[in-house]
Amino acid sequence: MRSTLLLLLCVAVLFNRSSAASQGQRIAALEIAVARQAEQIAELTEKLAKRENSKKTEVSIVSGEEGLGDSSCSKVCAGTTRRFFTQWEDYSSDGVSTTVDMSDCGFVKTPTIITDLEGFGWQWKTTSAIYSATPDSFRLQVRNWLWNPQGGNAGKKGWNVEWIAVGYTC
Repeated sequence: MRSTLLLLLCVAVLFNRSSAASQGQRIAALEIAVARQAEQIAELTEKLAKRENSKKTEVSIVSGEEGLGDSSCSKVCAGTTRRFFTQWEDYSSDGVSTTVDMSDCGFVKTPTIITDLEGFGWQWKTTSAIYSATPDSFRLQVRNWLWNPQGGNAGKKGWNVEWIAVGYTC
């Protein structure tokens, strides 16, 4: 825009100084400059519209357990059950489980959930699975074949669930 204004100023100064330039030439030159400025404004307006649209769709959900929803309501929500605060329950002969509350996310459909087990030991030798996922919570069951996490051992090692959920809020 500055370059267009500078061009207009230069054209005006040149034609004011030139006695040979006719009124028609001055008008034609100004019309060209105005047309260029209009093109630049149109390009900037288009770029701005694309940028604003991209902000509205920063999260793209391509599939979901309950089908797709309104893309303008897509959300990423993450959390942790926190070290030494996770309520582990024994299950089976070598596993523990916990229910993770994600109701503060405000999902209206069951989101896609990914998890990781964090702590101070033995979690790298585990396998886990998500059960009973809803828009508000899910249950994570964890097993370890080399070390038994039962009887409070998982809590002593600070095991906790780090999670990320992607879903719809409307």
